[in-house]
Amino acid sequence: MPLILPMLALLILLAQPAQAESQLRMATLEYPPYSSEHLPDGGSIVALTRRAFAVRGYSVQIDFMPWLRVRRALQNRSHQGAMALWPSDITADGLQASRPLFYSELGLFIRSDYPLQFTDLKQLRGQTLGIVRGYAYPQHVLDAGLHLEEAVNDISNLRKLKARRFNMVLLEHIVGNHLINNDEQLRGTLRWHGNVVERIPLLVGFIQPKAGEPDWSKVFEQGLRDLHSSGEYMQILREHNR
Repeated sequence: MPLILPMLALLILLAQPAQAESQLRMATLEYPPYSSEHLPDGGSIVALTRRAFAVRGYSVQIDFMPWLRVRRALQNRSHQGAMALWPSDITADGLQASRPLFYSELGLFIRSDYPLQFTDLKQLRGQTLGIVRGYAYPQHVLDAGLHLEEAVNDISNLRKLKARRFNMVLLEHIVGNHLINNDEQLRGTLRWHGNVVERIPLLVGFIQPKAGEPDWSKVFEQGLRDLHSSGEYMQILREHNR
């Protein structure tokens, strides 16, 4: 009996790290308030993702990088998933999609003194619109006849908008407001136009697992269900939406 108990304890200790040490790597971009390395817990989607895996016994390494690098990380399988994605991103890279975590309103930001009026983007045909390189924008936006000028990220576009490089930036409502309100040079100079071009769900996407690899999309879904059942899901949202 004295030998059996230490042996059992050793076996338990050896068995436990097998799951806890399964390191999952995920990529994301600066997309505050949903994901940002400058926000507490990395933003709302990052916080939800970490906790969903944690309650299932897994740790997650989350790397912040420009959007094009996020896509390359998925394509070369250096990372097993990414956030915060649009459905078109899921389709373009053949990913497994999570349930929608948020719904974003895509529309135009303009200078506060710019009197822009339109009901359909095609009415703005020929004008320049600031977009981000590599984003999978809705097809009806791409087909509206606008001159699309690309930048590496959203904050660069907003700064070019203030500098009058063009008159419009295509951006998600909450993200744009967050970036403007947290930048002293932009605050009060730019505004949301008001017309919603498209309402888009924000998702977490995972690469297709190879034989013998965990199906991280299923683990994530189970973790989200656990968070819903415990009430922690809504608690995380309240903490990040103050």
